[in-house]
Amino acid sequence: MPQKVPPPPPIATQDPQLNRWFLELTAILNDSGGIDVSSVTGLDVVVADVTQNTNDITALQSGSAGQSASITALNSQVGALQVQVASLATTVAALSSRAQVFNGTVNPAAGVGNIGDWYANTAGAVGNRIFVKTGVATWFAFPF
Repeated sequence: MPQKVPPPPPIATQDPQLNRWFLELTAILNDSGGIDVSSVTGLDVVVADVTQNTNDITALQSGSAGQSASITALNSQVGALQVQVASLATTVAALSSRAQVFNGTVNPAAGVGNIGDWYANTAGAVGNRIFVKTGVATWFAFPF
């Protein structure tokens, strides 16, 4: 016993032609139990569009899988680079706390440098000196 197709829902209240088409389709199905596909205008175009869209979706999904793998690989590389950057930041911090060597043509000012830094007075005159900072504002002079 064939099942009777229920009437379509009113899905397009602003498009009565579509509703009318659904009602006619329902009447055809109820009367004969089938549709002569050759009598449906534009069906061949719709089938071709669906086939093309299906192929496009399949291609996009395939490309998406490849891109996901690339993104995963890039994320892994970014993680490795972040570890390297953190290591370099630690190295830079350690190096910046080491003693530095300064020079100039006058004796060092009290505010220059940090404790443990070296300073060379390179004025070229007798009595040039090398200095080591021993306190917040104290440079110890070595005569040479």
